[in-house]
Amino acid sequence: MKLLVYNPEHDYALADGGPHFVALKSAAQFAFDCAPFMRYLFEDEDVICPIYRYEKGEFRKLYSCHEQYASVTEVVPWGWDAAVAQQLRRMGVPENLLPDDNRLRLWRDLAHRKSSSQALDFLREHYLEPGAIPESPRYLTSVQEVEDFVKAHPDAIFKSPYSGNGRGHLYVHGCTNSTFLRQCAGVIKRQRGIMAEKQYAVIQDFAMEFSCRSNDVTFRGYSLFRTQHYGYGGNLLMPDEEILHALSPYINMEKILAMKEVILDYLKQNIAPCYEGDIGVDMFVYQVDGEIKWHPFVEMNMRKTMGLAAHEIYARYCHPHARGTFAILYEPRYGKLKKELDNQTNRSPLRSQDGLWRSGTVVLNPVTEATQYAVVVRLDD
Repeated sequence: MKLLVYNPEHDYALADGGPHFVALKSAAQFAFDCAPFMRYLFEDEDVICPIYRYEKGEFRKLYSCHEQYASVTEVVPWGWDAAVAQQLRRMGVPENLLPDDNRLRLWRDLAHRKSSSQALDFLREHYLEPGAIPESPRYLTSVQEVEDFVKAHPDAIFKSPYSGNGRGHLYVHGCTNSTFLRQCAGVIKRQRGIMAEKQYAVIQDFAMEFSCRSNDVTFRGYSLFRTQHYGYGGNLLMPDEEILHALSPYINMEKILAMKEVILDYLKQNIAPCYEGDIGVDMFVYQVDGEIKWHPFVEMNMRKTMGLAAHEIYARYCHPHARGTFAILYEPRYGKLKKELDNQTNRSPLRSQDGLWRSGTVVLNPVTEATQYAVVVRLDD
């Protein structure tokens, strides 16, 4: 039996680096609301481990033992970090089911954005068209280096070494100002550096999903998603073959397949020998000087991703002819989300075919008057 832990604050915990990290209220609310959706990714006998309780207007970490811990054979969090490991330890999860401090430090080092830069260098060396690989991001450790980079690249993006869902990004167009430089200095002080790269005119985001197990890497599938305000905006639900077809106006399919093999080699050589878990590699198609190009390794997420979740839910529950979207809805006003989803499910009830979801709306977590986040599948009629 697996113990399933939904800790979407994982990226923030990595940035903090310590075992006593405290999540923002919004992240704790997200984890509290949406944890049950993890059950759709695993088996019926697996157990959801609640990690927060709501008390007096605040979210607090749970440290109570679960009666079924004795039957647990594996712990599966959204992502491993020192904070969730410490929390599970205090909840009574057996030590042999948790990674030790050395492994946690190593995984955190691998999750640093410098790994994406190193991966691009590897792709440039091993891909058949090295000139097709964009410039690798640079790791800067001073404000002066930031100013020099902007002089060379007037449209630039600066990323915190540890951040997620589009947060921790700073954009500059043409010149810097005191506020921007102060923000960069803060990131450098907290995380010892900042990643710098050119901005791209993105046309389409997508990803490849992988899993590392027993010193080997398995390709899980493709993810076609959209961004919204520089954050996650939802996935399209369709077979991998259609995702490749959707990308074919921009990228030759043979090139995508060839790149997949090079990325597999990179992960096998550099990540799999010391990491167990899922990995999402974000990519995008972009346009420069009227020419369509693609960026094959924007960043590597060493955790589960919403793209992988969407892929698995489509494969497990959706009819092969079904098409739709997988998204996270947010509504902070009390009772508003429940009302909206009740209306949606009434207007578009779930219809099945051959025991699989064919059309309609499915909400993957319980929604009450106090719920602010929901994971929702919408399938077209």
